[in-house]
Amino acid sequence: MVNIGLLGDISVGKTSLLRLFVRYLNKGDIENVEGGTKCTVMKTDFSGEATVPGGKKEDALNEKETKTIHPNRIVFRDDKTNKAHTIFAPGGDSSRAVVKMGIITISRIATQIVAVFSMDRPIEDQLKFFMDVRFFPKAIYVCINKFDLMEGSKAEKEKKLEASKKKIVDYFTKRKIEVKETYITCGETVEGFADIETYNNAVAEMILEICTATG
Repeated sequence: MVNIGLLGDISVGKTSLLRLFVRYLNKGDIENVEGGTKCTVMKTDFSGEATVPGGKKEDALNEKETKTIHPNRIVFRDDKTNKAHTIFAPGGDSSRAVVKMGIITISRIATQIVAVFSMDRPIEDQLKFFMDVRFFPKAIYVCINKFDLMEGSKAEKEKKLEASKKKIVDYFTKRKIEVKETYITCGETVEGFADIETYNNAVAEMILEICTATG
């Protein structure tokens, strides 16, 4: 059994990654990705979401904006090996005591940590979140999410992506933490984004690969 903890700053897309993976499991699409295998959802818990009054989404799109207060989680079974795995996604607002407690708890009980970053804002700002996370394994995974929000030509995107990877690896290297693998993902379905299927699939492939490698 593998316990995966998705850790990262506010709004990097941890819950979106979790929900997308559940969608892949429920629709059977998980079998069609690279390294795919039949899996069954055993339990989902998204009760950690709380509505943010007057949030930006509510103002602009007439939708309720939410914030993760308590860690969300899913439990699924790899039907081939009959092993159950759990994925936790605590909130990113560590200034709130209850959220910080969830971050600390998950960083302690997770057997594998995935540090999640978003390409819609500076990486330096997001690295500040990890300064307060004291319980890290010697090696972690990195997920660079929201690839669809990058602007510029293909060459400009690749240059920005490589620069972001370097900043992240350098940060963790200084803390004597190895980055095993970096995954580039998009945790939502986005209209008009040509490579959406590729980067959606990357979410499922990331989770399966981590579970297979360590489970």
